[in-house]
Amino acid sequence: MNWSITDEDITNEDTSGVEGFIKRLEESFKNGGPPIEGFRFLKSGKEMFDITREIERECQKNEPTGKLYVGFQNVAKFDKEVSRYKKITENGVNVVGFGTGTSDGVHSTGLQQWVDLEADTKRFENQWYLIAKDPVPIIFAGWEISDADNFGIGGITSPGKEFKGFISDDVRLVEGALQHLELVRRQSAPETEMSLKKLAETLPYPIEKILVVADDGKDEILGELLEATSKFASARSAAMILYDMSAISYLINPYPSSEYQKENSTVIEKNQLSVIGREYLSNQLSVCESLGVKAGAVIPTSHGFSHLSAWAEKESADLIVIPNSMVRPGLIDRLKGYTLNNLINSTVIPILVYSEDGNARIWTKSSMR
Repeated sequence: MNWSITDEDITNEDTSGVEGFIKRLEESFKNGGPPIEGFRFLKSGKEMFDITREIERECQKNEPTGKLYVGFQNVAKFDKEVSRYKKITENGVNVVGFGTGTSDGVHSTGLQQWVDLEADTKRFENQWYLIAKDPVPIIFAGWEISDADNFGIGGITSPGKEFKGFISDDVRLVEGALQHLELVRRQSAPETEMSLKKLAETLPYPIEKILVVADDGKDEILGELLEATSKFASARSAAMILYDMSAISYLINPYPSSEYQKENSTVIEKNQLSVIGREYLSNQLSVCESLGVKAGAVIPTSHGFSHLSAWAEKESADLIVIPNSMVRPGLIDRLKGYTLNNLINSTVIPILVYSEDGNARIWTKSSMR
């Protein structure tokens, strides 16, 4: 699903493209199944405002709803809503806000995270929306179709303001939108180098699973990386996957047989590793476990970061960790496909680059712009 209004969405009857986008959204998530439930098309800015306030009131009076994703368009609009969203967060709701501009001290003023977006009137994440999955699924989304120069400026009753949107309680739309916003959210991270300990404390989004490069224990840098990542994972209550670089060979398949490979092309647990002669990985998993971190390992069969990122995507990793030495590799490693650009271009998962001095930095597609 392309979450931006495209040229194909725009027609003579609807030059905004919103109706075309919504139709495409419905078709994508209906996917041959039953009709989208509870769907209603909206054109009134006043009605959209009333829906917004109703959702916000429910978040303040009910049991905690988990997460609420809110599109404010820009930080100035959020600043006007600080007191309301502080009450919502005090009720146990984790609110993630999206819009252009930066906001100081968002953690103490009603948001779990503020996602600073590039200005774009066509992308979904830049619009006005409230989306939650619990306790009941709800998605409201409103596109401002006013002149681009007036986008996000003034209130709904300001001269020239026009909107189109929809509301639905269909879980397919809700989950689809949340998955997209999670990807956008994870592109927003501290862009400065800091200690791994501080990064563990300040990274604004959840980390549940980490894929980290490893080897047969001969590289001291990777040994230090394993220990540092284990401490980071422990601090974030995350699981780890060790990606065994030493297993990769152009000539030899690391698995005992093709049948065994077919049956075990997944994360391998500690007690299985000795069967395929990977005792060193078993020992490394013990390091993770000693810090209370659940961990497993994967045995890749191909060189290159595109293969690594494919494993990370397959296992739903939230973070990929590599050493700084792999950012500017030698000629042979570059020919094998090990460059930071290759890795960033092959995945939407954030990449943590760890330096030997204990500092680290998060890299994403956004940070490479």
